[in-house]
Amino acid sequence: MSRGWPALAVGLAVAVGGAARAEELDRVVAVVRGRAAEEPHVLTLSRVEEETRIALVARGGMRAATEPLDADALRAGLDWLVGQTLLAEEAARLRVFDVDAATSRGELDRFRGRFASPSEYRDFLARLDLPEAELEAILRRTLRVSLYVESKLALAGRSPDRAQAETEALLRDLRARAEVRILGLPEGRR
Repeated sequence: MSRGWPALAVGLAVAVGGAARAEELDRVVAVVRGRAAEEPHVLTLSRVEEETRIALVARGGMRAATEPLDADALRAGLDWLVGQTLLAEEAARLRVFDVDAATSRGELDRFRGRFASPSEYRDFLARLDLPEAELEAILRRTLRVSLYVESKLALAGRSPDRAQAETEALLRDLRARAEVRILGLPEGRR
């Protein structure tokens, strides 16, 4: 990928009745490059929807597994994913909090256990066209970020208000040192 910012929409020319037309396959909604990144992280609308659903289900929001996400959920999901991207990159740069295979598998088992049946879990993966290995990688990254943030917060004390303020300060610092371009959600999804 070039170092320039990618186009807003990823498309494909489709021949229809002898005429070519562009069909949007996905939409780039943000581009994130932390200070140590060689290449930017391109966040697409489908990725934001997928990771927002996973994050909500992981926290017990089971309606997110099957119901449409509203504009507020997608905005929050985009902001959350930008933060996750920067925090994961920072943890990797510092070479801290690698998550081993057994712990990663445990996270996947806990996630799977949120569903009422194995078929509901399989349906969730199928709706997202998400291989289980990719889900496990997302959960592994989320756990690594959580461990990294918790280590930073241990220095700040256990007050929830103080922890929230410290987390926000950490994210502001990472964002200030990174290139973050939010291109926005499509009309009707804002």
